[in-house]
Amino acid sequence: MQKATRTHTKRHNSRLILKTIYHEGDISRADLARATRLTKATVSTLVADLMDEGLVRETGLGPSIGGKPPRLLRVADDARQLLCLDLSASYFRGALINLRGEMTRRVDMGVNGRTADDALALVHSLITQLQAQTQAPILGIGIGTPGLVDTDQGIVLGAVNLGWHDLPLKALLEQQYNLPVYVGNDSHLAALAAYSFDPHDTSNLVLIKAGRGIGAGIVLGGQLHVGDGFGAGEIGHVTVVEDGERCSCGNRGCLETVASIRGILQQVAFQRGPAPHGLAPTWDEVVQAAQQNDEVMIAILQQAGRYMGTAIAHLIGILNVRQIVIAGQMCRAGEPFLAGVRTAVRQRVLPAMAAGTNIQFTTLGDDVVLMGASALVLKHQLGVI
Repeated sequence: MQKATRTHTKRHNSRLILKTIYHEGDISRADLARATRLTKATVSTLVADLMDEGLVRETGLGPSIGGKPPRLLRVADDARQLLCLDLSASYFRGALINLRGEMTRRVDMGVNGRTADDALALVHSLITQLQAQTQAPILGIGIGTPGLVDTDQGIVLGAVNLGWHDLPLKALLEQQYNLPVYVGNDSHLAALAAYSFDPHDTSNLVLIKAGRGIGAGIVLGGQLHVGDGFGAGEIGHVTVVEDGERCSCGNRGCLETVASIRGILQQVAFQRGPAPHGLAPTWDEVVQAAQQNDEVMIAILQQAGRYMGTAIAHLIGILNVRQIVIAGQMCRAGEPFLAGVRTAVRQRVLPAMAAGTNIQFTTLGDDVVLMGASALVLKHQLGVI
């Protein structure tokens, strides 16, 4: 029991030191001891272990305050690589990412309607291709997938578009590749990415990932909130239009029917009528038309934003979270969509709460799920996130 306690304490202290170096950078051992409240001897021993593992390196000498100049420490960003996958779009995306969240390699593979075992085979192919390009030991595999995900067990409880039901993805991949594997819902991981890598000064935020579908990720007190049944943030299937269009889930008037790309394209087709070339409008055409000040397109995007704002207002009222981030292809809708969101929020929550809430597009672009997958690995393997 005493040995186990000592081992646990050593691991805890080692992670504390690594996390402090990760976030402070160029820090001396003496400053590290003060920041962590550990003894200088403990810091010296654990830093030596981290340097032996290649995770920490000395970067030079710091300013002297009398006596010998201190040697400064920094995390060796390229000492390990994270193999990360985003399975949430019409093509699977994979990347090798260093310890600082910087991508060194990436591979995209079209899904082309693959489901069930064929989709799983594509995951294996993506991992194999990335493994062949590694330039440092792989710390772990992080995966963002659509659907309900038991993050504790790494089981995809249900991903309808991929035909996965109760798929033990973590166990299957760990057995195959002998690496730690962490799996999460794509929207949840996008929120973790926004918390970890987007500039902000809060420990609470909500990220709305909107494209063909809509989902949210919630971070409270610096911790990802997944809910009792791992379905926290499933706002795409919350009704915002009474007796509205039938949704794929079977209900009517869900947020996805009016504020997703699919819902917007249906509204454009209804407003414009049959296209002259006989083809349905595309998202690229809608975005381009709005950028060229097409009044009909702008009005449609603003209305979609107001529906989204209605759902966001409920989240603000319940959670009083002041940082709302929007990610996914809907970011291309630009200012008309964002203006609609903000208008609806102002109309539906207390003025003081609306005024204190920051609603913005993510700065992480299309890589937000991949970045979230890397944060998940860093969180579990090194404890620096």
